[in-house]
Amino acid sequence: MYKNIFQILRFHNLILGGLAVIISGYLLNHPFNFLTIICILIVMIVMAMAYVMNDYVDIQSDKINHPHRPLVTKKISYTQIFYIISILSILLFILILNINYYALLFLVIIIFPLTITYNIYFKNIPIVGNLVTSLLLGSIFIFSEITLNYSGHILTLPFLLCVAFNLLREMIKDMHDYEGDFHNNSYTAPIYFGKRTMNKIIIIYNFFLILICLIPYFIFHLNINFLLFLIIIIEIPLLYSVFLLIKFPNKRTYKYLSSLLKYLCLGGLLIIMLTKNSNIYV
Repeated sequence: MYKNIFQILRFHNLILGGLAVIISGYLLNHPFNFLTIICILIVMIVMAMAYVMNDYVDIQSDKINHPHRPLVTKKISYTQIFYIISILSILLFILILNINYYALLFLVIIIFPLTITYNIYFKNIPIVGNLVTSLLLGSIFIFSEITLNYSGHILTLPFLLCVAFNLLREMIKDMHDYEGDFHNNSYTAPIYFGKRTMNKIIIIYNFFLILICLIPYFIFHLNINFLLFLIIIIEIPLLYSVFLLIKFPNKRTYKYLSSLLKYLCLGGLLIIMLTKNSNIYV
């Protein structure tokens, strides 16, 4: 039972969200305290609710794309989904009582509406749906900054890198989910552009990421350690993904790259920590 709950909540992704909050606090010189824990829990709960909602909306396409998910296999019922959402909503309400007015507004005006409208409307708009998901994940840094150290100063670099990398992952996930989305009449980018054209777009975007990841090093005069870690942890895997997309553009490759990019995001978060003493956050 608990294993199925962890699976539908994407617990491993929630850990990455919590880590993003911790890194935000580190970059902002905010001590790890009660407010940090509150911020972590809010981020993880909002992410969990979004994943549950997504599984509920995508159940028909998941019968083909992800047949082992708990909702598809009926290891978790709709009644249990209701209880999970209810418990998470109550916990979220209690937690948001401890954050400042600006952070609360950010959640109510931007995050909640975008999360709901994504599943209802944006999800089936090619590229736009991918971008909305990426912006929501990137907004973890903005929310963390507002909650932990409100000064009107946004962690621009972590936000942009998170959005850029997750956009790549979302496009690759759409390629993997092509069959189920097509069968369910979903209007994703691979269905709109065609799989072959979309694969080329992803390859071009990969090269774009390889180049833009180098920009902070030259603009902000970061130390050589940043460049070395960047090449080993980010640049080389991205080049390898280009190779796979060119030589083996199939469902197995897309599934592998989707998992690889998740670890690249983790690596990216750790590399961002090396930028702390630069003039990026001045």
